[in-house]
Amino acid sequence: MLSWGDCVDEDVTGLIMKRRKFLSLVVVLATVIFAAILGYIYYEYIPRVLVDDTQTLKENHIWQFDLFVLGNRNVNITVSTAQYLVYVTFWYQQNSAATTYLINKPVTNTTQASFPVSVQQSGTYYLNVQKTEQYGEKVTTVVHVEVTS
Repeated sequence: MLSWGDCVDEDVTGLIMKRRKFLSLVVVLATVIFAAILGYIYYEYIPRVLVDDTQTLKENHIWQFDLFVLGNRNVNITVSTAQYLVYVTFWYQQNSAATTYLINKPVTNTTQASFPVSVQQSGTYYLNVQKTEQYGEKVTTVVHVEVTS
């Protein structure tokens, strides 16, 4: 014959088992969500080529790319030109406020210049390469631009 204590023990045991199942489900879901977040951050932070392009410049060309940043992120900008002097400008624009990292950095003809930059904000960045006007507007030059992060 069952006593009142036996029934209480079975109810408590059943309640404990339900709580364990619920707690296990919460732990598994939290682990999956945490792993997904870490995977996304890793995917955004792996080193990658943002721009690898060759252009014939008559005046200038602007490249635009997006960066995901937590803290600081290094960006390496490499520009080479075939014939004429060009200038490199790199900036971040948000509404009417801009953060400029490079302003009119010269790259002389037949050389390659590398500019390491540390950026602090996620968003859209712009890179402008502009030919100097001293050779006239009809003259073109070939530039190669590579941006890695």
